[in-house]
Amino acid sequence: MGKVVIPGEKLGVIEQYLPGEGTYLDQSGAVISSLLGEALPQDRKITVKPIKDVKYPLSPGDMVIAVIWNSERSQFLVKILALFKPRKLLFKSPISAIIQKKTPENRAAMPGDFVLARVESFIGGDVYLTMAGSTELGVISAVCRRCNVKLNRVGYTLVCSRCQQVYLDRKISDHYGLNPFERG
Repeated sequence: MGKVVIPGEKLGVIEQYLPGEGTYLDQSGAVISSLLGEALPQDRKITVKPIKDVKYPLSPGDMVIAVIWNSERSQFLVKILALFKPRKLLFKSPISAIIQKKTPENRAAMPGDFVLARVESFIGGDVYLTMAGSTELGVISAVCRRCNVKLNRVGYTLVCSRCQQVYLDRKISDHYGLNPFERG
């Protein structure tokens, strides 16, 4: 079994591996994962195989990893990818959910951000999440809106290493920048 990786995670450099399925080569020559899945190096090629284990249902209070895919006036539409603890419970296909923007913490994210959120409730067949109430909850991975480079955490801000753009508008999780699927 290979290592579980998240989108945007560096898997190596072109001198080590050729990019295979589920990966791409960035401008610096790094091989990057484009999927949430299992990294499988073989000879000089590395691929990322999407994880297909189904674990369901969710319960209120569960911590989940989700990606924000759309922002509406009063809510974010998100796709839940996995349960956070234990770290191996991944979903076969993403589960749609909603984060209502009724608190400042729930407004502090952007489409494309990966977030750690808590299942708040189920209403009318919809799953509602929140990023409020804990420093563990919030954005765990984000990219620069200008140059599409993964942002680095500097204190309570996010900074692009390429263009030096500073982002003050995110609720940053204590787990920012860590691969939530690594053991340990």
